[in-house]
Amino acid sequence: MHTAMLTPIVLALVLLQPAASNPVKVVEIDGTLTAADRLTWIERPFDVPAGTARIDVETTFTDGDRGTALEFGLYDPVRFRGASRFSKTRFFVSRTAATASYTAGEVQPGRWRLLIGIPSIRDGVTSRYHVRVHLTPEGPGQPPVTELRPGPALEGPRWYQGDLHTHTLHSDGFGCADGRGGAGPCAVHQVIDAAVRRGLDFVGVTDHNTTSHHQDLATLQLQHDRLLLLRGQEVTSFYGHANVFGTSEIVDFRIGHPGVTASTVFAQARAVGGLLTVNHPARETGEKCTGCGWSAPDTDWAQVEALEVVNMFTVSGPTAGEPFWHARLNEGHRITGVGGSDDHGAATRAGSAVGTPTTVIYAESLSETALLSGIRAGRVYIKVRGPEGPDVEFTAPGVRAAMGDVVKLQSAQQQVDFRVQVKRAMGQRVEVIRNGVAVPDAVPQPIASVDAAIDFNVQVRRGDWVRVNLRDASGTTLLTNPIYFR
Repeated sequence: MHTAMLTPIVLALVLLQPAASNPVKVVEIDGTLTAADRLTWIERPFDVPAGTARIDVETTFTDGDRGTALEFGLYDPVRFRGASRFSKTRFFVSRTAATASYTAGEVQPGRWRLLIGIPSIRDGVTSRYHVRVHLTPEGPGQPPVTELRPGPALEGPRWYQGDLHTHTLHSDGFGCADGRGGAGPCAVHQVIDAAVRRGLDFVGVTDHNTTSHHQDLATLQLQHDRLLLLRGQEVTSFYGHANVFGTSEIVDFRIGHPGVTASTVFAQARAVGGLLTVNHPARETGEKCTGCGWSAPDTDWAQVEALEVVNMFTVSGPTAGEPFWHARLNEGHRITGVGGSDDHGAATRAGSAVGTPTTVIYAESLSETALLSGIRAGRVYIKVRGPEGPDVEFTAPGVRAAMGDVVKLQSAQQQVDFRVQVKRAMGQRVEVIRNGVAVPDAVPQPIASVDAAIDFNVQVRRGDWVRVNLRDASGTTLLTNPIYFR
């Protein structure tokens, strides 16, 4: 290791002041370089305490406009964790994820080393470098390990539409065209490409019992500033399947194993900041599809935030999710209905279609955190046949409520006025559903124009919920979430 002509390194340990009780530690590394350091590699050590969850590195140096170039890499106490040449001025590593160019893995306590390469520095130039190493400890209140974000093109509150359920070769996505007329494994980028073709704003990749695809998502997100790649995993047990979004931590899938129940799985998902959606709950289960329907013993539905109401092309019939959802709502639970294509072929073979159905979420921005908050708020509707379908806003103006809201009634029974604003649904009918049963003739006439506002009223009692479907001659085209009355 070359050390000549280097000024003594300065290591300063400071504390940031986040809201969390466990503060982030920052190691600051400074030094100077001259022409004597050209074509050498320098290692700068720093200590990582036990309990560190994530390491972020930020680098700056002077005289880049006068020929100085530096590149950076990282070693943990045991192995090399990656290098990025000139491509990145900042990067992170954690147990479950890392910046492209670097390797995720355990953040071992001990002596780590920052690698600095000096490919060029001119004679007579003295350059200074400064590196800040943020050491984030484990514990509640800390920032997420990683949250993917597209560019600023789609910031701001609005309705965003996408697919919450797709698969790749990281589990059983093996229905993509293989170039020889057959089917083969689906790379993550093929799912992303299919989402772009459908004009989606987001797509969730939810491979079974793994988060290995999250590194691919992090890399591919750099190529997309109008599409959010949503981190997910399908917790796949013998007693049911559930998607978990918003975390790269593996959620235990062994329901039925000693000490592992549906309640412990739900609690773990919450503890790591994830949102859990029970998938295709009424689907048949057995030898051909073990655990495809939800049958986990002693399931506490009060812990479930969302449920997949439409899975791929299954909208009605004995395996559809809508009646199952209605039953849970009638038990008094407030569970957001969502959809998912469950695509295993990236829309390259018959029978698969990323974006069918499409889940539409009102969110403050196109970000993982904002989308999950929108789902939790119940600001969601489902376009059964894809993103080209009708759009809707469902409100109760007199009580200032929208989809997902809980209204406190002033009396045990009350007449409530509702409004449905629809686009691209001319000729379709509005089906008003109260407590799982269609209200006869609540909206007797079909929608008469491309853009329309339909007003109706329904008598409700405390404990009721009301939502709407849109229907055409072929069946349901759209489902909204309810407004709840308590």
